[in-house]
Amino acid sequence: MKKTSKELDYVLVPLGMAVMVAYHLWLLLRIRRRPATTVIGINAINRRIWVRHIMEETSGKHAVLAVQTMRNSIMASTVLASVAITLSSLVAALMASGVAHTIFSSGSGGDGDGQGEIVVGAGGETALSIKFFAILVCFLVAFLLNVQSIRYYSHTGILVNVPLHAHRRRPGLAVDYVTATLNRGSYFWSLGVRAFYFSCPVFLWLFGPIPMFVSCLAMVCALYFLDVYTEWDEKPEEEEELNGGDGVDGAAACNEQHKMASGGAGNRVTPQQDVLRKSKQLDYVLVPLGMAIMVAYHAWLLLRIRRRPATTVIGINAINRRIWVRHVMEEPSGKHAVLAVQTMRNSIMASTVLASVAITLSSLVAALMASGVAHGIFSSGHAVIGGGAAAATGEATLSVKFFAILVCFLVAFLLNVQSIRYYSHTGLLVNVPLHAHRRRRRPGLAVDYVTASLNRGSYFWSLGVRAFYFSCPD
Repeated sequence: MKKTSKELDYVLVPLGMAVMVAYHLWLLLRIRRRPATTVIGINAINRRIWVRHIMEETSGKHAVLAVQTMRNSIMASTVLASVAITLSSLVAALMASGVAHTIFSSGSGGDGDGQGEIVVGAGGETALSIKFFAILVCFLVAFLLNVQSIRYYSHTGILVNVPLHAHRRRPGLAVDYVTATLNRGSYFWSLGVRAFYFSCPVFLWLFGPIPMFVSCLAMVCALYFLDVYTEWDEKPEEEEELNGGDGVDGAAACNEQHKMASGGAGNRVTPQQDVLRKSKQLDYVLVPLGMAIMVAYHAWLLLRIRRRPATTVIGINAINRRIWVRHVMEEPSGKHAVLAVQTMRNSIMASTVLASVAITLSSLVAALMASGVAHGIFSSGHAVIGGGAAAATGEATLSVKFFAILVCFLVAFLLNVQSIRYYSHTGLLVNVPLHAHRRRRRPGLAVDYVTASLNRGSYFWSLGVRAFYFSCPD
């Protein structure tokens, strides 16, 4: 059985990575053949319109706007680059110290390789070294890609302010070159974000090939929803209304075996043991009940937002964001452009703060798990709060609890990164005036797309905040 579980690494891990790679190859092919049906392609089209709009202005009144927009993009890339190199240093330190290897390869009930019960799959020294090295590579690649993004954004900040009339011979080539530079910066930034996406399944690989494979499937489904936008050429001109666990069971079994082995003659159950057993059973009742209440409330909230958006804060904000986008884009003089960029900068800063806090807390939880200090405190047997420490505190149980907290913070980080992504896109897209969309003759589509981009950024920010909320009960 243990040999079979180890063989899962040779099946599920390559299969999961193949799913991720196949999806991105399909996305690349779709971007090249049908760019107007993907978010990346539509953004590239709008960036070209924006560059021409900035460079054709002879008075240079949009120069500050262009610089402010590029500053927002550089700030977003700088945050991700800093996070990537910090995580790379943390992983390298864990590999060098050998502490993480000790935690993941030890555990109760391990086999000859020393693998813990809660981890299914290969857990030897070589396997763990490969897993940590894969995580390290993901973060280093993310760092290098974001550095390249900063490079191209910095170049664009100067090039876009060179007026077209200064290029006497062939001004069209200047627009093409500046657009290519800006698009390259955006492409590198998108690749850097996707390197973070790849790191999540690789990180879950530490806990076995099954979580890794499931996360690959879930991520591909989520990315398809985020990367494809088919309404760009299909929606009507105007649309005024808003459309509108097993690990715990294993720990309990281990605790029961331990009590049977050390219970004394006649298997007598003392009053203290009876209280301890009942307190442990609370985990099987109160924890699922509490999570069910949280999930049920958010399911009800989602249903209410879809059916009666004007009765929820999220729905009302979405309606007002659409009005704001149309107000900014319909202004022919562009006097609201700097205001829009500053507004997006505030939103990016808010998401950046939450993303930084989330990844810092994730590192702290991972360090506590690796050092074993927290496990020693919570498993010492002292009833700290109302029997909280007297509840299930076995090694496997505490590992599950810390892993749940870690997942909450990592999800919050990824959601806020997505929020930064859409806010950065909106900061540029909202400054493309409606009259610049001459070919399509349906400027309402541009308003719909920019509104959808802004709303997605806000929705991801809200989800990131709620991931913090979920971490509190954990």
